[in-house]
Amino acid sequence: MINKVEEAVKEDGIEMLEIIESETSKGDIELIYTRRTNAFESYNKENKDSKIAIIRDKNGKIAFQAACIPGCYYVNGKKVSAGYVGGIRKRNDYNGVINWKDVVHFVEKQDLGFYLCSFLSGNEAAEKMFYKKRSFFPELMPLCDYTTYIMNPKIFTKVCPEGLTFRSIKSDELYNVHEFLRIEMMKYNFSTVINNITDFYGLSIDDCYVLEKRGEILAFGALWNQKGFKQYIVEGYSKTLKTIQKFSFVSKFLGYIEIPEEGKELDFPMLSFFYSKDGNMEYYSCFLNQIARIIKKSYKMFVIGISSDDPADLLYKKIRSINFKSKIYCADFKDELNFDPATPRRIECGLL
Repeated sequence: MINKVEEAVKEDGIEMLEIIESETSKGDIELIYTRRTNAFESYNKENKDSKIAIIRDKNGKIAFQAACIPGCYYVNGKKVSAGYVGGIRKRNDYNGVINWKDVVHFVEKQDLGFYLCSFLSGNEAAEKMFYKKRSFFPELMPLCDYTTYIMNPKIFTKVCPEGLTFRSIKSDELYNVHEFLRIEMMKYNFSTVINNITDFYGLSIDDCYVLEKRGEILAFGALWNQKGFKQYIVEGYSKTLKTIQKFSFVSKFLGYIEIPEEGKELDFPMLSFFYSKDGNMEYYSCFLNQIARIIKKSYKMFVIGISSDDPADLLYKKIRSINFKSKIYCADFKDELNFDPATPRRIECGLL
């Protein structure tokens, strides 16, 4: 029916993908953030319980879509079910009304308590859309500013200090790794609860590394390449970056990433679930320098995402990078979410 919300199925995935790829991010770098080869299957690889709302026009074509991806987070040290609402797209040539009341009901009936969403800074259209007062829509609460850093692994050159060991982990060490992550993640709000690190699609035990001292884990991080279900394609550049691209050897010399060719799919890992014991900055720095040696064997860049109130952001700001700014919001349907504002947020970039 026209303008009625329905749940997408696998057969809708190609048409959903067309809508996703019709829009690029704005700024000096225009990126297509996409989910090839079937958008429906992509969301289900991220979480098999993902639900996608779609609205069709009078001809039966998809005019609007939004995905709700369930997850579990630590809030005030407790596990809380929540959802991430993303992939919100309207077909460019659709000028009809969006049935927002039914869209909100679709999300609310997932019964996940609260919901996170994010928008690139400067996306005024999206903010205007969601800040419009509606009696059936909970108020969006600003959660944090967020920065995604794109770094060149070749700029990290420090050796591992004496007494510390950096290495990949083995399968029989997963219990200790999970216990380390549980303890450290509970010190942040909105960090992801992990039952098994290898449950995440495209992430294997071979991608996991630790920094340790005499068997004690001091830091952990995983190299998560998500190109199996999410991709980033460079659509174009501003005039300034086009000029810089012609002299990319200069940017590499200065420690920035090589400017990729237009139309090229980026190939990179995210440094995910990156925690150090008690947030120790020396451990973070040491781990970064060591894992960069692993990354540069296969990649020209890697990505780290962090919220502005996270102390580790002070470390990343000192590193030469290209970065994107976003804003993360929270909607609390049940009005039950009370969290300590003094506790820093730690939101996993690979799950945004």
